Amino acid sequence: MFEGASSLSVDAKGRIAIPTKYRAALVEAAQGKLHITRHFQEDCLLLFPENEWVQFRERVAAWPMSAAWQKRIVLSNALGLDMDESTGRVLLSPELREAAMMGKEALLLGNGSHFELWDKGVYTAKEALARQQPLPAALQDLVF
Repeated sequence: MFEGASSLSVDAKGRIAIPTKYRAALVEAAQGKLHITRHFQEDCLLLFPENEWVQFRERVAAWPMSAAWQKRIVLSNALGLDMDESTGRVLLSPELREAAMMGKEALLLGNGSHFELWDKGVYTAKEALARQQPLPAALQDLVF
């Protein structure tokens, strides 16, 4: 459902504006109700429409005890958000902004059912590093 990358600004109050191209789908799918949380491994945030969050939360809750810390990171940092339908703005908590090292420039990445929200500088650095690494074995025979 969601794909592509969008550059966003984080205002002084910690708000971002969801790009226009996604707003109608978010209102239709979840009446503008969103959930945001920390990624358990990456320095980014995960943003879900409410209907997708419910399914994701159930999968996370079923993780084994060996993943207790990862489960804790995802579930204890989750917040419900209401998107302003006219402006598309949502407020990011100071705690989540700090966890994602979020500055004034952000990048919203569509990942099918949800989004990743990155600080633009953090993402750029991680992408550059990833591009220098050898391809994973599963992708070595991939042809475009």
